[in-house]
Amino acid sequence: MVLLTPNVAPASTGTMDGWLATFNNKRTKRVDSWQNTKQEQQMILMDKQRAKAGDTLSHAPLYGRLVAEEPPCPGDIHAMQARIPLQFRDPATAPLRKLSVDLIKTYKHINEVYYAKKKRRAQQSQGEDSSHKKEKKLYNDGYDDDNHDYIIQHGEKFLDRYEIDSLIGKGSFGQVVKAFDLEEQCHVAIKIIKNKKPFLNQAQIEVKLLEIMNKADVNNTYYIVRLKRHFMWRNHLCLVFELLSYNLYDLLRNTNFRGVSLNLTRKFSQQLCTALLFLSTPELNIIHCDLKPENILLCNPKRSAIKIVDFGSSCQLGQRIYQYIQSRFYRSPEVLLGIPYDLAIDMWSLGCILVEMHTGEPLFSGSNEGDQMNKIVEVLGLPPKHLLDGAHKTRKYFDKMPDGTYVLKKPKDGRKPKVPGSRRLHDILGVESGGPGGRRLGEPGHSVSDYLKFKDLIFRMLDYDPKTRITPYYALQHNFFKRTADESTNTSSISTSPAAGGSSLPLLLSSLDQTNNTANTSGLTSRHRVDHNPVIAMECEPPHSHPHPHYKASPLYKTSHPTATHYIRPGYNHPPAPPQGFYPTKQRAQDSEDSPMVGVCVQQSPVITH
Repeated sequence: MVLLTPNVAPASTGTMDGWLATFNNKRTKRVDSWQNTKQEQQMILMDKQRAKAGDTLSHAPLYGRLVAEEPPCPGDIHAMQARIPLQFRDPATAPLRKLSVDLIKTYKHINEVYYAKKKRRAQQSQGEDSSHKKEKKLYNDGYDDDNHDYIIQHGEKFLDRYEIDSLIGKGSFGQVVKAFDLEEQCHVAIKIIKNKKPFLNQAQIEVKLLEIMNKADVNNTYYIVRLKRHFMWRNHLCLVFELLSYNLYDLLRNTNFRGVSLNLTRKFSQQLCTALLFLSTPELNIIHCDLKPENILLCNPKRSAIKIVDFGSSCQLGQRIYQYIQSRFYRSPEVLLGIPYDLAIDMWSLGCILVEMHTGEPLFSGSNEGDQMNKIVEVLGLPPKHLLDGAHKTRKYFDKMPDGTYVLKKPKDGRKPKVPGSRRLHDILGVESGGPGGRRLGEPGHSVSDYLKFKDLIFRMLDYDPKTRITPYYALQHNFFKRTADESTNTSSISTSPAAGGSSLPLLLSSLDQTNNTANTSGLTSRHRVDHNPVIAMECEPPHSHPHPHYKASPLYKTSHPTATHYIRPGYNHPPAPPQGFYPTKQRAQDSEDSPMVGVCVQQSPVITH
């Protein structure tokens, strides 16, 4: 480094010259000293590097400085050669091509990978996982699942009394389990309500109604399920019921939906009418609101005794809670039209059930409420004008013409509406053709006379007007439940009639014509009796899906009959009490004639639901 000093003009005095000379000498010494120190440090560093490299280093100038140039070692050369690919990338898989020409294909691949991972994560979460993340999804301190249902554990004991056996039913309300009562040494069905406030509130109403009914039916004779007790278990309300057997839909399924005999249908209908009469007494006035084959259970798979279950949607007259009630196939016109309803809606459901039990197919199988009304009109014709005028949902199903009459709305799918009355109940039941599909031709108890009586009872049950619809009181007096001297094949009613002794219901009737109710309760005289072996006669057929009825259009079969004017409810004139000795005694049929499962597969374990 060279220090250049400017030329200075001679000073006027010698003192200034001396000072400048001294200053320049000191500055030059400092610069020289700094340069020497830097050179020494560089030399020391080069010596160290030379010692490490074994004198293989050379010096190369870099920006006026001496630096050490290290030749590449053989290992580095091999590493660099290894990084050179032997074969270059296919242009079709290059990132530039994937994100330009093949962009759609790239997105599809991304979607496939994403959904594959999502599916794998879902499968992992469903399996057994004891991780902390899984534990967070459990509710009620780990006793409930994410649907607020109690997690059933086989062998668990409730209250150290009920040992859980298995899950036998599940629904929107919760679950039903089979359990063994260690105290009473018997099996029971426990209905475990969801751990949610709305379900708890409705279940408490069900408990209240069941306790009222069971208290009124001390002798257990009116075909209502018995509630043994109820309790709270880990924030779940548990209802303990007697254990029952198949429901009527299971029975139909076991017949391959061919239906049961008219004799057995008669026994079911008489018990159900008796139960509805019991519910309609002024002390109860209970509307079931969800009567259907699934809610009617056999007490024993080889007997015709039945009981009504599931009062979760029920209410008392004057305390109606819901407007959307009843399962669609069994929903009454007043509920569809939005008319205030009463106990008569259960009678409508019963009429639908009885036809289904004999034919094996639902009478009105609508896919929605509009289609349901179309199916009803197709069989029964248009509802009365006064009924449609007073309903606030009439416009949902009907169009009003300028002359004040009504016609069905056109379906939204573009199909033509059904012709009112074009599907005859006469043909559905096969009154003159040997029963539904001709399957009962020649069988005892399936004469034209029997079918005419059955059809007349159904028409009265399916009266559009709830005020004129037949009541349980008058239904039990219908000719369908009578036996006369020239009709020895009709089923007697006494096998299913409640006993009158000690009854607190003086208006509860089971049938008429006590003189014909003899010890023969099978529905057949001795000359027509067939001894069925309950095991040999049972043949299993493969089940199939529930069919949908299709029938040819024909004019509506009309029948003239008086309408009932009384209903057992407050505000109506009750019918007179029956004469002394009117009630028949309750007897059980002999042999296997009372078995609904003869000729039906009973190898499967019964399904119990409440």
